[in-house]
Amino acid sequence: MNQLKYKVVPQGAAEGRIPINLVYIDKKDVDAAGIYMKDACAAVAKDLNAPASIDVIDLDAVTVTSDGIMAPCAVVAFASADRGIINPEFGFIGVSEKPYSTQIVKEEPHLRQWNTEYYHGRRLYRGPYGSDMLPRWTMNETQTVTGRIANNNTGSEVMNVVDMTEILTPIFGMHQIMHDGEVLVGMSGPEVSVGIGMIVREHNGRIFGWGSVPAGGTAHASGIYAKTVKSDCAIMAATKSVHAQFVLRAINCGMVVARDISSSPVNLAIARAIGSPIDVDNISKDAWIELESVGFDRKWVESKPEKLLTQEELVAQADDILPGIEGGKKFKVSDIVEVRYAAY
Repeated sequence: MNQLKYKVVPQGAAEGRIPINLVYIDKKDVDAAGIYMKDACAAVAKDLNAPASIDVIDLDAVTVTSDGIMAPCAVVAFASADRGIINPEFGFIGVSEKPYSTQIVKEEPHLRQWNTEYYHGRRLYRGPYGSDMLPRWTMNETQTVTGRIANNNTGSEVMNVVDMTEILTPIFGMHQIMHDGEVLVGMSGPEVSVGIGMIVREHNGRIFGWGSVPAGGTAHASGIYAKTVKSDCAIMAATKSVHAQFVLRAINCGMVVARDISSSPVNLAIARAIGSPIDVDNISKDAWIELESVGFDRKWVESKPEKLLTQEELVAQADDILPGIEGGKKFKVSDIVEVRYAAY
């Protein structure tokens, strides 16, 4: 039989920090096999025979983080697996392409990043269309479920719904997994919990649709409790220096924090450190309450640091500048990933 390569970050990896099996498949390997992505996920589920999330990653595409930063890869299909199977009704979702147009770039100003040398000409995938989710009804959560595993928000949040463990898997962390780089694994902490609710408005976003709040607002709208929503969840992210470089790409093409990209603590910290504009007047009252709960009050945001950093200095000092992730430790991907092969 033929063999399909896949990567597993197994439960218990990263010195016990990973609570759930995380599986990643390169779309190029699926294409080379000549099979459907759904069949690829089914083959992997059978081979692994354990509760796991499964994401198919296109390294030639782009997506957008919830806070508006473009990323050089995308989840193009995602699934939940348990006991060797994928639920036939709601265990798998494919994601349709969002075509480029001048109109969508006008409506979603953060998509001006798409026109830069880094991303120009790449296909964009964000969240599934309603038609991608048939035969089930569309709903707020872009989520697959099989047995114990829910793979939520287009692959960025995985839960074991029986033992109530959870891990956040931001796209830049996935990018590092696919490129055998380095990841930062720890607990999300209050700043990440606040930040993931500060989003940009998108058509068919990975999490929300066009009716969501714009940059400068908060989808959580949870006041002082926003910092607790996801603070005790595990997280597997890119290192802070890598994350900073992607935010700087956005800023360098004219993105203004709290106007074009969100007012997340990370975006605010980076912009303030290098003296990049922040549209403080566009930050909503609800967002300020959440930001203040983690130490980002308006006085601090508007104040100037003793010394503005160059972008190179910011990247070098990212571990000290970028907030979030408690008890985090860096791991080489090669030290925490198993490469396996599924028969198909």
